[in-house]
Amino acid sequence: MPWWRTLVLLAALALLAASTPPPWGALWVLVPLAVAIALLLSWRWGPWGVVVPVALLVGVMIAVGPQRPWGWWIPVAALSGVWMGLREEGGGPRSGQRAWMLLPVLLLAALLPWAIAYPDLVSGIDHSLEQANSRLISQSRQLGYQGERLAALERAIDDIGVQRKRLLPNLLPSLFFLWVAFLVIAGRGLSARIAGRLRWPELSRGRLTDWRLPDGAIWLLLLGLGLLVANLEAWAPTAWTLLIVPGLGYCVQGIAVVESLLLARGVSPSIIVLTLLFVFLMAMPMFVLSTVCVGVSDVWLDFRRLEGSPDESSS
Repeated sequence: MPWWRTLVLLAALALLAASTPPPWGALWVLVPLAVAIALLLSWRWGPWGVVVPVALLVGVMIAVGPQRPWGWWIPVAALSGVWMGLREEGGGPRSGQRAWMLLPVLLLAALLPWAIAYPDLVSGIDHSLEQANSRLISQSRQLGYQGERLAALERAIDDIGVQRKRLLPNLLPSLFFLWVAFLVIAGRGLSARIAGRLRWPELSRGRLTDWRLPDGAIWLLLLGLGLLVANLEAWAPTAWTLLIVPGLGYCVQGIAVVESLLLARGVSPSIIVLTLLFVFLMAMPMFVLSTVCVGVSDVWLDFRRLEGSPDESSS
């Protein structure tokens, strides 16, 4: 990673931290730094790297206390960094295996709804979104919206608000996971730059065509589905988290299967990207559902292993 990309990444993280309400804005910087330090130390000194998340956990508990959910993400993300560092030897993990190393972050997201402060967190975010909607209506009046146009905008915002109140408690843990997963990836990029400065070997890089989640991920998906079928209201946020996040992982796995099969038949990568992008934009729900089905079925069928070798005749 060239030095200027590192500076751009750090500047972007600092800008996002400044634009996000405290104390959550601090995670934009603290999580990538924690991941980078934990990854490098565990890569260099092996299991001793686990000292980093333990020290961060103790520090967070002393500094902010156990009742502040925002602080939990720092040591848990560092634990994922330790896992990545321990697996860097011997060629490093594949893409799907690297995604599996976000399991500590997923488990924290699934347990987040059981935190005492979770209802206050949901209500605070909902209140902030309501204030943003109020500002939007005020700005619309200043721009000349009135009469039926203004009434239609207000009705649309009210309808969205009703749906938001219903869906936000269930979707918020998954959104937190996606956010922190992005920060973990940013931390891995920082560690790659630091490793280059130290003249260490390059960090392993994964390819989309190699994306395959470990078989254990299917149990998380089935657990989330089972909790939803059981219709346990208290478990609904956890159930949706365990269903959505592994489902997205299997969606990526389905895309990897399709790309691998098309590449094996000589289709140009640019054509594959444009085709998948077109289908995604034109039929997003069906695209996601279809790729998830392909990814889940790949657990048993292993499509890429079933491909014939180039020397074999194919119809």
